Amino acid sequence: MEIIKPSRTKKYLKRELGKIQNCREAIDRFISFYEKYKVKPELEDEEEDMLLYQYGIYDWTGKGGNFEFNLTRQFEIPNDDEFLQLSLTLLYDPEKVGEIEDDNSWSTDFESVQKWAENIKSTIGFQKVDGLKPHKTEIELRKT
Repeated sequence: MEIIKPSRTKKYLKRELGKIQNCREAIDRFISFYEKYKVKPELEDEEEDMLLYQYGIYDWTGKGGNFEFNLTRQFEIPNDDEFLQLSLTLLYDPEKVGEIEDDNSWSTDFESVQKWAENIKSTIGFQKVDGLKPHKTEIELRKT
């Protein structure tokens, strides 16, 4: 385990991820990154550093949209009402997915990060894109 500043997590995540070929690799590498790099030696509350997954079909630009498979790590910012979020989003052609309801869950809702990952891998959205290469991958670090 290595302690890093939340503001440097994007750089470390890019290095750890390498080239992502599919959502299964994304989940496994994202969790490995979470377990390897901590933002403080001890958490007082699990919500100080937690994981979120979410997916759905979104059209933010008015150009047809994408199926977005997103993994986010959320850090508490001391003495601030905001959080810092490090997001990895895999974008897929929505026609390859078809009609699907949005879905999401927080890692803190499960007894372990591994149980959370098992839940993700059991979802319809994951199953529809498992094995498919995303047409684009985005990494973003921002305040909520």
